[in-house]
Amino acid sequence: MCGIAGFCLNPQQHINDETATELASSLLLDIEHRGYHATGCAWVDSTERKFKLLKKNIPAHKFVETTGDKLVANATTAILHTRWATQGSPENNDNNHPITRGTFAVTHNGHISNDSELFKRLNVRRRAQVDSEAVTALLAFTNDNYHPTEVLGSIEGTAALAWFNFIGKQNELHLARVNSSPLWVGQTTGGSLLYASTQQAIRNGAWMLFDELEFEWNMNEGE
Repeated sequence: MCGIAGFCLNPQQHINDETATELASSLLLDIEHRGYHATGCAWVDSTERKFKLLKKNIPAHKFVETTGDKLVANATTAILHTRWATQGSPENNDNNHPITRGTFAVTHNGHISNDSELFKRLNVRRRAQVDSEAVTALLAFTNDNYHPTEVLGSIEGTAALAWFNFIGKQNELHLARVNSSPLWVGQTTGGSLLYASTQQAIRNGAWMLFDELEFEWNMNEGE
């Protein structure tokens, strides 16, 4: 079990430089119980226009405390993760999330049972030991003619996913619930989108934005 969370903010709700940091802190602390072995985040700094990645083998409360105002600074889109390690040591940071391959940054909650087969099929070498890396490779190195729905259908196991392409449309967030793992999504009245492994996390996130959820739902499997 791991925890994923994140957001895609309406720029008009990006009230000040502290908004994204406070929201990310709230989301990470709300999903901390789903994984204490490592914590991470990926985003694009809208001021510097640079992709940024922070992750470390510590629980979320320590991560938030030590990262401070550097946590998703100047972001309108961010993906977050708390890891419960089942395959691959958290001391090797390549095993921790978000995982990057090609131009993709991906977070995953679940377990992939055919990860070795996927690497062989793609003819791509591993950089780490974690099964989740196979999902990132699948998204990054599959022919562009294939829709993610077709690509992710080859996964055997459980998966809720969030990712973005940090070279392409940097504020375009992708979500998928492949099988079993929960994925709650909420849209605020102000037009921002929040997602998390738990319903309470997105509700608390909306409160951090001084907003209310207009819609909320647990994504269907295969969506």
